[in-house]
Amino acid sequence: MKLGAKHAEEEVEIDMSPMIDMVFLLLIFFIVASTIIDEKVPVEIPNAAYAKVPEDTTGRLVITVNKDDTMFVGPMPVTIVELKERLEIELEADPDLRILIRSGGEVKYKTNEKIMIACAEVGANDLIYSAYEE
Repeated sequence: MKLGAKHAEEEVEIDMSPMIDMVFLLLIFFIVASTIIDEKVPVEIPNAAYAKVPEDTTGRLVITVNKDDTMFVGPMPVTIVELKERLEIELEADPDLRILIRSGGEVKYKTNEKIMIACAEVGANDLIYSAYEE
């Protein structure tokens, strides 16, 4: 009994078009997501003659202060009481919490002092201020 002649082996090809489409979709997604994640409140950072650029600014909780003394943790506005509560929560999650304070050049020292006192009261000791090198 003869079953059927074997056909010459055909080359199997993989269609790369869907894979290329997926790569482009992922690329667009990550580009859009990265611009949304890095959203900061605009502040005019002052220049300083002896400003040092820290080795590592990643992973820091960002506190921003505008010239009208409004404070932000990330993009969310907070009061000094809410700031303390947020710092306590962050310290429970990460005892080695590091903080970056972005304060405008026109912000009063009294406002910056309140932030430093709030950080000290909850136990956050690793603070740095943003400044541009002259």
